[in-house]
Amino acid sequence: MLSIGAFANMTRLSIKALRLYDQLGLLQPRHVDPQSGYRYYGIDQLSSARMIRNMREMDMPLATIRQVLAALISSPEQAEALATEYAEMREQEAKLIREQVTQFIHRVQQEQTTMTFEVNVKRIPLQQVLSSIHHIKVNKLDDTISKTVETMHAFLKEQNLEATSAPFGIFHGPINEQEDGPLEICLPVNGQVKGKDNIQVKELQGGDAACVMTVGAETDFPTILGAYDAAADWIQKNGYSTAEPPREVWHSGPGDNPKMEIVWMFK
Repeated sequence: MLSIGAFANMTRLSIKALRLYDQLGLLQPRHVDPQSGYRYYGIDQLSSARMIRNMREMDMPLATIRQVLAALISSPEQAEALATEYAEMREQEAKLIREQVTQFIHRVQQEQTTMTFEVNVKRIPLQQVLSSIHHIKVNKLDDTISKTVETMHAFLKEQNLEATSAPFGIFHGPINEQEDGPLEICLPVNGQVKGKDNIQVKELQGGDAACVMTVGAETDFPTILGAYDAAADWIQKNGYSTAEPPREVWHSGPGDNPKMEIVWMFK
């Protein structure tokens, strides 16, 4: 048995961290002296402690570490998959941060030509849509949209129906590395259509909307945020207020020349 001090030295974990891991159930001592409260660890716990230290050095959240440790017991392959998924998420975060920093620096130095988005006002009709709500973070966004729209089209085909216009998403909340929306994916359709599983049928109210079309590189994140800003600024400057969360209409699928439209209802 090793005292908590000796165990901390051998694992290069602080005593404070070991006490926290004990409280959270991540790494509990083999024995706690009932009189002194001193913690003692087994030699066989060194490996687990060093793995935890390694994961914390990756800046892995404690909740994810708990999942990895649980997976190690029954499926090392699953533990590896969780670690790989975490690494991919961090790589995506780093990519987004680099893009945002570049854009910020360009703005500060005024070296980037200001991109002007044209705002058009359209009357959006009442629409019947297939609707599916998803709580996802940014690393799952594109895949979720693609699979959901594909599922909706297949669902309509089973009922001998077709979509009446392009699919779109309603962002009911931010989607990024920490926040998960939700995102409501919609596909307009006419006729007698039935829902299934997590796909519902609903009607969306119409009204006036500030609309901004984006094509090509304008659809890339974070550039497309400028289109959202342009629509919001137009609504505010003209004395209106937003009526609902913005819609992002996907006029084309992924490809060399994507086309997306920001539609923001106002009143």
